[in-house]
Amino acid sequence: MDYGIVGGFLTSATAQAEAASKIVEQILAGKNPSYIPIVQKSPNRYLFDYNELVNHQIDPSPVLKNYEVINKPFSFYEEYKHYIWLFTAILSAIIMIILFLMQNVRIRKQSEMALKNQLEFIKVLLDTIPNPIYFTNVEGKYIGSNMAFAKLYDQSKEEIIGKSVFDFFPKEWASERRKSDVELLAKKGSDTLELMLHTPKKKARLFTLSKAVYSNIDGSVGGIVCIMDDMTERVQQQQFLIQQSKLTEMGEMIAGVAHQWNEPLVELSAIMQDMEFCFNKGEMDRVKMKEFVRDAIIQIQYMSQTLKDFRNFLKPSTKKTLFCAKKALNEVLEIIGRQIFYAHIDLSVIYLKEDDSFPVYGFENEFKQVLINVINNAKIKLVKAHKSGKISIEVDREMLSTKIIISDDGGFIPEKIIGFIFDPYFTTNKNGTGLGLYMAKMIIEDKMGGSIRVQNRDVSTVEFTILVPNANKGNE
Repeated sequence: MDYGIVGGFLTSATAQAEAASKIVEQILAGKNPSYIPIVQKSPNRYLFDYNELVNHQIDPSPVLKNYEVINKPFSFYEEYKHYIWLFTAILSAIIMIILFLMQNVRIRKQSEMALKNQLEFIKVLLDTIPNPIYFTNVEGKYIGSNMAFAKLYDQSKEEIIGKSVFDFFPKEWASERRKSDVELLAKKGSDTLELMLHTPKKKARLFTLSKAVYSNIDGSVGGIVCIMDDMTERVQQQQFLIQQSKLTEMGEMIAGVAHQWNEPLVELSAIMQDMEFCFNKGEMDRVKMKEFVRDAIIQIQYMSQTLKDFRNFLKPSTKKTLFCAKKALNEVLEIIGRQIFYAHIDLSVIYLKEDDSFPVYGFENEFKQVLINVINNAKIKLVKAHKSGKISIEVDREMLSTKIIISDDGGFIPEKIIGFIFDPYFTTNKNGTGLGLYMAKMIIEDKMGGSIRVQNRDVSTVEFTILVPNANKGNE
């Protein structure tokens, strides 16, 4: 080599010495020479001169895989290829990490933009909702609201943030509200209540507050979200409809009063005739006069009580009270009982717990209106059927409610209309308004939290079942 030969499979003293030294190492290690295999493959190797390869334009790589080349010019890659590979690997890893981070940043920006769009949508949505909505943290501070809530207090949404109920209401009232919120946070539940709010520079408004506790992503309690529903006009409208329904019953009521006044008027007429007769015969003395006056006063008091019952029926109830269903039913029958009697209808009232009271928690006058409406409907149906039928009333007390069942044998209600009789303005009577049973359902279910249903018992009997709470549930 280095003297003009190209190269090839050349004798290499170094390679032979390396092969021999390996045999010597085994012998020195104590191995029996007879067990050392004979070297079958020559340790010599292919060796070429780079300059001669270039001169003769020879490339051994297509034929040989393992060979050495001497006199090669300096190559940075060949000299430092391990470092280059390491650097390339590290650079590739860094590039991959950078690409991953760029993709992650892009996704996060997209998510952030989507979140901003969603928050903007929620903001517009909340501001579009006419119901006042607010959010508080666990300390009771407002952390957000919609425009309706801010407008309720004549402030901007930014001014609301950071304030509490103590900034808008008297301390005693605000303390009660805060106490109920703390209890709600401890339960991690929801609650619905009605409150009369005296907002700044506005009249008192009746609101239904629906509150619920919300949680943070880590599971901790975040605070309370509340949706307020202004019930003022709705309640006024309901009260108007109730009074309108009462007015439709006035014809029947006036007829009842006329029937109830008939007997005392006859009695008063007889008393006056007796007074004249006694006076003409000279039998009128102080004792006789007192008897006539006492009898007349009794009849007048009876007539006065009739007017009082009629006036109480027309007067709306302002708040829920605990009253006796038996007493209310007796007062109703005092008003309409004689109409039923003169219609030749047999009316029976059965109290299934004779020695027990029958408490009802609700609006007494409106409850009487429901009884009058259902009983009158039964009477009208029997009169139209031209039969002297029967109206039966059963009163019972259950664990949580008082039950009144009113049935008549004036014929069943067709199945195709029985599901619509509680709908507003639905009536089968030519002169009916269709408000009676609708108002009855609204009073019993919406205002008193009970239930009213109707069913056909057989081919001739229809049964109305009224369930009303017998105690304050603690939500009032």
